[in-house]
Order: sequence, then C-alpha cells, then structure tokens
Amino acid sequence: MSDPNGGADEGRRSRRPATAGFSAARGAALVAVAVIIGIVLLQAIDDGNDGPVGDGGPASTTTTTTTASTTTDSSGSSSSTTPTTKAAVLTPAQTTVRVLNGSGVAGAAGNLTNTLKAKGYKTLVATDAPTRSGTVVYAKPGRTTECTTLSGLVPNSKVQAMPTPVPGGQDADCIVIIGS
Repeated sequence: MSDPNGGADEGRRSRRPATAGFSAARGAALVAVAVIIGIVLLQAIDDGNDGPVGDGGPASTTTTTTTASTTTDSSGSSSSTTPTTKAAVLTPAQTTVRVLNGSGVAGAAGNLTNTLKAKGYKTLVATDAPTRSGTVVYAKPGRTTECTTLSGLVPNSKVQAMPTPVPGGQDADCIVIIGS
C-alpha cells in the first residue's frame, strides 16, 4: 500500500520530540512577549490622564517608558520581571510652579514668578507665606527632576519633598517658598 502523504511522514518520524524544559522556556518567552505587546497597546490607547484608559480627557504630553525582562537559567526555566514605568521629564512649559513669599520683602514672590514665567514655566498666582529662613523648592512626588532644574534658577534654594498639607493650597509640580 502506498503512503497517502507521498512519504511526507517519513521525515517526521526521525525527529525527536521537544523536551519539557525547552517547551517551558518557549512558553514563558511567549507569555513575556504577549505582556510587552499588551503594555505597548495600552500605552497607545491611554492618553496619560489620571482617569481610566481612554476616558476622553484632554491629551497629555507626558510620555512613559516601560521595560520588562525575561531570564532563562541553565535548566531551561525562565522567569519574567514585573514591568516598570517611569514618567518622562516635563519641559518648563509643562511644569506648574507656585511661588510664596516668606522673606518679608514686599514683591519678592511676584518678581520671581515673573522671572520663571519669562523662562517658560507655567506659573500660578504668587502669594505670601509665613516668614521663614532659607529658600526651599518643594517637589511633588515624581517631579523631583523638574524641581531640581527649577531650583537652579532660584538663588540659595534646596529641593525637598512636598509636605502635607501642601503650602499655598494649590496643586503645583513645584512650590517655591522664598525665605530670608
């Protein structure tokens, strides 16, 4: 009797079946690739706002970088790490700044606000604060890089984490309190 496949099965019989370790590694690699593709697709859909994905809010200019990795040991087992996301650094035009005057010198907060506005920062209305010594730039969580850059424009200032409650009562990426 002749082979209906024309002898095509002949080559398959001589191959060895895949080992379990190789199959597990290949499966883990496929899962890792699927996770990465899913993250990329979600990033493409998400407009970057705090609301749910695709909430239709105004588009954000903040971009994120996502990384994930898969490792394989000598036995063929593989493991993947949880993806991490890091927000991109905002430009001065995307960084909101509020200046408070704690120096006791009239107009100091307004003058610094105008200087920062001329440098391209998005500024909120300047106001007074309780008198203090030393100038501080408070950084909103995740915005330390932007506030550190800003502090280079503010003489004798140091960067610190944003306290609770937030001084000045308005939401800003960086809050400058001018001291004496």
